Amino acid sequence: MTITKKDTIRVMIITKDHRIEGDMHILEGARLSDSLNAKNKDFYAVTDASIHRVEDDRLVATPPFIVIARDGITAIFPVEE
Repeated sequence: MTITKKDTIRVMIITKDHRIEGDMHILEGARLSDSLNAKNKDFYAVTDASIHRVEDDRLVATPPFIVIARDGITAIFPVEE
C-alpha cells in the first residue's frame, strides 16, 4: 500500500448559503489552485470544519469531517491562522 503524503491548508469556503472554515488536505508540495483545478475531483474533503450561515453568521455545525461539492463553491481561499 502506498501512502500519499499531504499538506494541510486552512481554508475558507463560501457557498450560496454558508461560510465554511476548515482544513483541506492537498498533495505534499502542491498549491491550493493545483488541487482545485484537478478535473477528476467533484468533491473536496474538509476536516475540523465550522459552518456558518451567510445570512446572519450563525454557527450551524462543527463537524470533524465534511465533503463539499465543487459545483456548490462560490469562492475559496487560504486563511492565515
